[in-house]
Amino acid sequence: MDEEAQLVGRAAAGDAAAFAALVRAHEGAVRRFLARLTRGAEAGAAGADDLAQEVFLKAWRCAADWRGDGSYRGWLMRIAWTRFLTRHRGAARQAARDQAAWEQESQARRDPDAAIDVERALALLSERERAAALLCFGEGCSHAEAAAIMGLPLGTLKSILARARTALAARLETNDD
Repeated sequence: MDEEAQLVGRAAAGDAAAFAALVRAHEGAVRRFLARLTRGAEAGAAGADDLAQEVFLKAWRCAADWRGDGSYRGWLMRIAWTRFLTRHRGAARQAARDQAAWEQESQARRDPDAAIDVERALALLSERERAAALLCFGEGCSHAEAAAIMGLPLGTLKSILARARTALAARLETNDD
């Protein structure tokens, strides 16, 4: 049994020090994922920090639920993705994100000399495309791990990721002209 699995086992038994070690090992990746995923949303960075705390609270309460059939980081990212979806499913919030993306795109078109950065390009993707791109391109997750985190069949994840890659490339290429 590897060291991380032992820490998870101890955390499931109520060992706060073991869980603290797991948090230290994974909080950077969880916070990065959530911060980039929520960029442009109403709550922004503060919302990402709140979500990260919710993720680790749930992980503490449900420590015994991790079965070891995937990575612990993947299990945490799955919780993060689920928490994000729960918080951001309202139609008003989606409309606000769509409006912000439209404004960014309009501003980029008015100033053709300014290169659009990856964050703006990511903001124009759907939530699922953005999450898939962030997990695979930004966090280095395998397709299988990203599919497990997002609760999708592997083929569906690959299709979403292909659409995201095409949209990102087209968006970045358009602004290079």
